[in-house]
Amino acid sequence: MRSFFTLSICLVLCACSGGTDGPAVIDGSSPEAFNRTLAAAKRDLGPKDRLKFEAALAEFRARTFAKADSRQEYQKLLRDSLDGLTGPRVVAQFNKDVDRVGGDAADAAFDVKRVLKGQ
Repeated sequence: MRSFFTLSICLVLCACSGGTDGPAVIDGSSPEAFNRTLAAAKRDLGPKDRLKFEAALAEFRARTFAKADSRQEYQKLLRDSLDGLTGPRVVAQFNKDVDRVGGDAADAAFDVKRVLKGQ
């Protein structure tokens, strides 16, 4: 009877602690937490989305670098800006930006064609 009770308690504890409720959330509270949760957020993604995630981070790092006046400010701005986001959220924003920029580029190409035809 005692082993059955122990087994029951173990099963209940495993059920309560099993799995995560969703994707990892990036924690910008410290450099250590940021690096750990950024890696976890990346692991939540499939191969195709990992590439988009890396591309989004590269673009974001470049924009953040342009705003910062020191390495410390750059690192803090980067952590603060990504704090609370998930890997899928970063990828979704990247997809939205690509769609917007792609549409703008197509509109610009048609504008050029109209100008050239008018000459």
